[in-house]
Amino acid sequence: MRILSFLTLFIFCFTLQANPAFEDKASALSSTKTEEEKAAEKVIDQLIVAYNEQDIKAFLALYADDVEFYMYPQQLMFTGKEDLIKRYGLMFKKMKCLNSKSLKRITHGSIVIDHESSEICTKDVGVIDKRSEFVTSYQIEKGKIKKVVFFR
Repeated sequence: MRILSFLTLFIFCFTLQANPAFEDKASALSSTKTEEEKAAEKVIDQLIVAYNEQDIKAFLALYADDVEFYMYPQQLMFTGKEDLIKRYGLMFKKMKCLNSKSLKRITHGSIVIDHESSEICTKDVGVIDKRSEFVTSYQIEKGKIKKVVFFR
């Protein structure tokens, strides 16, 4: 019985040591970003700037021609830049202000997941009519946004 207890304790201790989640190294590992992750984040940072400036040309330039937009889990909303222009171009023209920012970000390879907040002014600049928070996943391919998934 003692041998079994000893073996169980030994395996448990080895598991703790072998798993970086139980070490101080885990936080250091998770904060190191690859070049791919840095590049993907840069695209999304540029997207937020273009959105906030209501710059449709800069906004569109960040998307692949055959971009796909989904509502989680797999509901296709639309594809392509033509539909993107219809949805966002009109909004950029109509709104007096748009202000979006990333509250929290997770990046893994070419995937960026942002917890975002958004404020919209419909009548007067500086008078916020609507505030919302949502989570969006962006898949980056060849420096362009290829797939967007909204979680609401």
